[in-house]
Amino acid sequence: MTASNEWQDILITDRDITLDAAGIPEMVVQRPSITQDIVHMIMDSGLLIELVGERSESKWAGNMSKVETLVEDDTRIIPGTIKIDWSNREKIYLFAESLAGDIKVEMEV
Repeated sequence: MTASNEWQDILITDRDITLDAAGIPEMVVQRPSITQDIVHMIMDSGLLIELVGERSESKWAGNMSKVETLVEDDTRIIPGTIKIDWSNREKIYLFAESLAGDIKVEMEV
């Protein structure tokens, strides 16, 4: 595998495979692939679902710490580069440096 497609995946849009005009699955490579994997990892963890309607500052802080640890465990993410902005509590923004460049993830709670 060449460096240009070291990380590739099928593109998922609205929890479904995205097909091109010929019905062939579209692919994402490098940074978009890593970003998509991070989003799915966070969604699958259930950590954000636990925060729906949650008002406890300590619960939010604890879950954001767990999200940070979860993302940092991905070997494509450079440790210590993750920043999470959850001040809005309706949209969470995660920023990190990956081996393929900077990523930004936006998720709604």
